Amino acid sequence: MIIDQEHAGIVMRAKTHPRQLGIPLSRWGRNLIACCPFHSPEETSLFFYDALGYWRYRCLQCGSEGDLVEFVMRSRFNGMDEPAARAEAVNFLGNLEPEHDLQEEHPWIKEIGGEKSKVLENFVRYCHWAACKSPSSAEFLAARGWSIGQAQLYGIGYYSGDPEPFVSFCMMSGIERHQISFYLDNLDAYHEPRITIPARNSKGLIHSVYGRVINENDSPHTYVSYASGPSDIPFNIQSDVTKPIVVEGFFDALTADLAGIPGVVSTMYQELTLSHLYKLKACGAESVTVILRREADRREQEYRIQKYLKMADRLNLKFKSIVLPKEETVDLVVRKNGADQLLSLVEKTETDTVHTHRRSMLLQDIKENFDTAMGCPPDVSVGYALNTFPKLTQEIDGIQSGCFYVSSKPFGLKTTLLSSLALDLIQSNPNLKLIYIALETPRRQIFDRLVAMLIGESVLTVRKQSEDEAVNQKILEATRDLMAFVRNNRLEIWDDQNGFDNIVLLQNLKEEIREHRNLVVVIDGIDHLKVADHADLSDIHERRSSVILDLYKALDIPMFLGGELIDSEKGLVGPRAYLRDSDAIYWLESKGGNMFLTVDSKRLGNNQLYQGTLSIDPASNRMQEEAELE
Repeated sequence: MIIDQEHAGIVMRAKTHPRQLGIPLSRWGRNLIACCPFHSPEETSLFFYDALGYWRYRCLQCGSEGDLVEFVMRSRFNGMDEPAARAEAVNFLGNLEPEHDLQEEHPWIKEIGGEKSKVLENFVRYCHWAACKSPSSAEFLAARGWSIGQAQLYGIGYYSGDPEPFVSFCMMSGIERHQISFYLDNLDAYHEPRITIPARNSKGLIHSVYGRVINENDSPHTYVSYASGPSDIPFNIQSDVTKPIVVEGFFDALTADLAGIPGVVSTMYQELTLSHLYKLKACGAESVTVILRREADRREQEYRIQKYLKMADRLNLKFKSIVLPKEETVDLVVRKNGADQLLSLVEKTETDTVHTHRRSMLLQDIKENFDTAMGCPPDVSVGYALNTFPKLTQEIDGIQSGCFYVSSKPFGLKTTLLSSLALDLIQSNPNLKLIYIALETPRRQIFDRLVAMLIGESVLTVRKQSEDEAVNQKILEATRDLMAFVRNNRLEIWDDQNGFDNIVLLQNLKEEIREHRNLVVVIDGIDHLKVADHADLSDIHERRSSVILDLYKALDIPMFLGGELIDSEKGLVGPRAYLRDSDAIYWLESKGGNMFLTVDSKRLGNNQLYQGTLSIDPASNRMQEEAELE
């Protein structure tokens, strides 16, 4: 029941606080907790919280809930009828002296906490009421381990995307439509159902309400803000916290707070900034611990943590950084292992300096490298399998992360080999995505080559209608298969474009790898890659090889590079940079009507990793290993 604003609201907001009720209270996250007097035996499960604009109570065991007037009614005047008990409770609370003398508020506080606060608090109350009626929000919260009762402690709610019911709700509180449009200025921009989460400043005033989409396939914007406001206030910020813990997600912060860990704030999936740290220091921070989820690009994440360390040094804040194991989050850690383990992890982590940070990251990488190795059984390939190259898969333990240079004699066969490997990788590994970058040929030729390889016909056959209807049907089915690879985000074919250089390539591939970690890149025609940096290197091959190494180190995925090498009496001869920097050289040579593939490496143990004979389909030119005679 929402308290009657006309009679008790002013008293409740200005003069009352749970500490004035005369019962033992303990701090629990941003809330207060006590023994519940309304069920037997009493348990420490009664929360006092200020999520809806004023203090309320809720027992997470027996479900008792209400505002402070109702708490006083039930605990002090439970022998009276409800109207008389309510009058006595309001009189009791009204006679209490405020904890502090009320002072004239700063105009900024008046503006934030006045009309805007009233609109946002009404939106939070409406969304919480809607959450209690919405099965989809209950299912979403339950999947994250939250009950509606727990969600109420933090004002978590549900917004359907239709503003009209909320407008009607506001009219009963004296709020007009133009006020809603002014303060909730993004309400009409997003119409998907979302979980709502109020954000407060350090004084406890709501400054924005965030919405998280329930079904992430419905919208490209997972998180939105319904009210424009400052974006650099850490979510769940509290005053007088000396050792705040900074996490990334909303539910990371909320779950930790629900478990009683004090001072856990979130950057709301934004990068930590100097402004975030300044606001934490203004609230009493002496040290800051940043807990991050493990990212695929460890190198970039390490550089970013070093930047955070420098920012903390500028503000004379002690700094700790923790990178969680792969696929772990603070939310999962606290739910699985409890608050004590997270607090122990923070306590045992050394305060960062540049040296200790590098050492802790190195120790984590070594442990994760061991765990990954021991998690792979002896009979399973570490890398991606090639069904039409079984011996190659066995000898090199699958296609693993690395930079592989592919060439051939005659030179044109390297594109045929790359196309055969690409098609095999897609067909053999259902979770893999392959990007084929054609820098030498138009991508329509790549389409024709792949379709021809799928049906075992020549490229010339698939470029026009056949007199044989069965062949036309095979072309149709293979084209559908090719389209299905693209439609399911498993294949992309990029060709050269104006302005397409290595910097653009890195940006595009970073975006791809964020969505699809199992990525393989084929660059056919590396000699034609436009290079936009490393101008300090005069040799063009050195420059191209250097930028490819930058790509490989940033992405840590398998990369095949098709380019030209020459076979001489002294062995393979070519640009020294490619021979030096590649993890392995794939060399295909045609001799006496047979084709021989060798894979050489000076980095991976033996110089020659693989040698085998390949067969080629006389029509489609698709290559595969020749079966060994038993």
